[in-house]
Amino acid sequence: MPIVKSAGDMTQMFSAKTAPDRVATRYGAARDIAINKYISYAVPFRIVVEMAREKLIKLGVPSGKWGVHFAFVEALKRIAMAYKGVVPTEIVNAVKAEYVAKGADPAVLDELVKIVIA
Repeated sequence: MPIVKSAGDMTQMFSAKTAPDRVATRYGAARDIAINKYISYAVPFRIVVEMAREKLIKLGVPSGKWGVHFAFVEALKRIAMAYKGVVPTEIVNAVKAEYVAKGADPAVLDELVKIVIA
């Protein structure tokens, strides 16, 4: 019969491997890199969401419907960041269809695509 590790076993092993002084040293060495990496990835998403918020207000979309539109913008931004060139129309249409099925307005999504895929 195979030996199954319990959560307690794994916690004990992790605790034994991670001495506080060693973790602090490793974290201190990687902190600036981690912060810069976070900023370089998080800021573009925040900017796109803020631009989408302004567009949703202009279009008169009720605030209760903003969540699905923000999720669409973030999903599209993730895809756009994965491409060096233009994002294929088929992919944009597939993501759009997914969010229309979730209750987003297709006309509003078309406007949001213009923000993300510029």
